[in-house]
Amino acid sequence: MRKGLAAAGVVALISVGASACGSDTTTPQGKVKNAFEKLGNQNTLTLSLGFDGSADDIYNALKGEDDFTRDNAKLLSSLHLSLSVSSQKSVGLLGKADGKSGKDSAVAFSLSSDDSKDGLAEIRYVGQKAYLRVDLKGLEKLSPSGKSSPLDQFLAQSDQLPSSLASVKAALNGQWVSLDPNAFQEFAKSLGGASGSSDSAASPLSGLPGGPKLDAATQKQIAAALKKALATNVTYKDLGSRDGADHVEVTAPARQLASALSDSLTPALKDLPGYDAKSLDPAKVPDKKLSVDVAIKGGSLSAITFDVAQLDTKAQGKLPLTLTLDGSADSISAPKDAQVLNPQDLVALFMSGMPVSEDDSSDF
Repeated sequence: MRKGLAAAGVVALISVGASACGSDTTTPQGKVKNAFEKLGNQNTLTLSLGFDGSADDIYNALKGEDDFTRDNAKLLSSLHLSLSVSSQKSVGLLGKADGKSGKDSAVAFSLSSDDSKDGLAEIRYVGQKAYLRVDLKGLEKLSPSGKSSPLDQFLAQSDQLPSSLASVKAALNGQWVSLDPNAFQEFAKSLGGASGSSDSAASPLSGLPGGPKLDAATQKQIAAALKKALATNVTYKDLGSRDGADHVEVTAPARQLASALSDSLTPALKDLPGYDAKSLDPAKVPDKKLSVDVAIKGGSLSAITFDVAQLDTKAQGKLPLTLTLDGSADSISAPKDAQVLNPQDLVALFMSGMPVSEDDSSDF
């Protein structure tokens, strides 16, 4: 997609998520706000992202793009990303700076396709540990090139690994393995890698194990900045009911909103590690109005749909990208029979003499 797609998409979604003014459920804005609040009161939440259309729909919409093929369209139509969170407290409280939220919460990321029965990849954070499962052969099939690779030979040779590397063998064969993030960080430090406290370990969400910590004052400053930026830049329109859900259209002038967000958020975010003010550069956002469709079922948010074609003048049809939200999903648990993968096991793998793929043309 064209430069600025990500920024514009984020602008549109933030317009919905931070609709914090008013709570009158008779108004479109009040319906959206209350839908988010009700969803935030759940103890579990699963968000799934994927294109809402067939491969033909996607191809017909984007066939004017350079080098866009039917294989690309088929891939986009089949892929699904999901993020799940569960906790002993409500999801809406996970970001509170109490220093305890990571101890009773869990998170999972997954990538799947229509052709993968058990999913292509999944990582879970449960009880201060990470659990990983990857279908290497399934990921290889995502490449539309059709070129052969030495992966089959590599996996076949992995069966000859010694029993001491059972965890490595399990990982290569798509089985669950567990990892201690702190152990890997300490191992990296022992090799002269980046140093730092365990709080800087990779983690997907603030408040979860090793995640970035925002103090209460910074959180309030960010919330106030969002409210200020959105107060005069977002409109709401009731679209009525269909397919068992109430729908509200949320519209914002993308560049104008991006400018307001940049002015409001930069003072609050400038001191955070890794923050780059250029990520909110209004010049990268289309100078046009963008809309999202918010679906509400039972008073709770159920889906947000964004027509990506709004961002591309070459698009020849609608290209809806839908984020579905489920607040009734099962709690996340540690997978059974996961083998412990230690950093030393990976070192032993490279020292075992197994050949590493030399096919640099692979996409994975």
